[in-house]
Amino acid sequence: MPAARATAACLLVAIASATGFGEPGNPSPGDSGPIVAYRGAVALPEDVAAADGTRVSLTGLSGIAWLGGDRYVAVMDNSARLLRLSLEIAADGAPREAADFEVVTVAAAHDYEDIAPLAGGEPGVFLCEEDTPAIHGFRFSDGAAVASPPLPAVFRGRRSNRGPEALALDPDGRHLWTANEEALEADGAAAVPGMGTVVRLARLPLTRGAAAFEAAYRVDPPHACVEVLPGPTLSGVVAIVPLGGGRLLVLERSGRAGLPPFENRIYRVDTAGARDVSRVARGLADRPETMLDKTLLWSGALGINIEGLCLGPKLAGGRRALVAIADNGGLGTPTQVAGFELSAVTNP
Repeated sequence: MPAARATAACLLVAIASATGFGEPGNPSPGDSGPIVAYRGAVALPEDVAAADGTRVSLTGLSGIAWLGGDRYVAVMDNSARLLRLSLEIAADGAPREAADFEVVTVAAAHDYEDIAPLAGGEPGVFLCEEDTPAIHGFRFSDGAAVASPPLPAVFRGRRSNRGPEALALDPDGRHLWTANEEALEADGAAAVPGMGTVVRLARLPLTRGAAAFEAAYRVDPPHACVEVLPGPTLSGVVAIVPLGGGRLLVLERSGRAGLPPFENRIYRVDTAGARDVSRVARGLADRPETMLDKTLLWSGALGINIEGLCLGPKLAGGRRALVAIADNGGLGTPTQVAGFELSAVTNP
């Protein structure tokens, strides 16, 4: 990113936070379903020590996964590095302190965008990347590659830097969920002010012989803002949180060169009984009858670029923590971990 653009972007974020654009909105879901509440954020250090003693800058953290207990793992885009860390979470889901950082290097560098734990066996992760695009599996012990499921061929038609952005392991341990950020070239238009885009939520089997499933999902238009500088506009899916039984939380991220610079939205969807569009090769945006219904649980312009989201530990009263990672995108602002509270009882 050119220095002038980076400086301007930093200024936008700083002004947004100082002027109150960082306050979240919490719309009522309008039914007895789950409720999501924002509980705050903590900054990560600018850099941490790798195993060989070199300092690794913490930038571009674009996905996060829960490993159990207080342990999490995040992935850095455009690199071969993962970051394992401990996170203390308060009783209401607020993040208190991040510590015990460990850098893991995997066997191949890509533009990794999200991360999910391996299902059983040796500890490790699946990563999705949008430059090939593909899903890759790696062991923690030595960073070596392990078998991973193929991405449906239709995803090769992704737009540049708008490919597979979300990845999560289903609670059944037998499937991965993924999604492209904005519409595939053959499916429809990218998001522009006043118009959203259509993406595919894909459930990929981890066992041979089983078929993949794809559902059509309509993303909201980019958020309204006070335009300050010329720059890109985007709005797409950046994370998925499976709740079991086909139920998902879907994290949308909108970005504009204005105030506020970012907005995030968390929706609830139920894919059980949804139409499978895996045989639809193109023109998905022109098939409104295939689109999933969705319910808004939370939206907010926090002044940070939230790109990753995962379930965390259980809280009192059947509630769950949701943990998010904010990508500073090389803007010179702190990389942050944000916390949310999910009110409803969930199975995993």
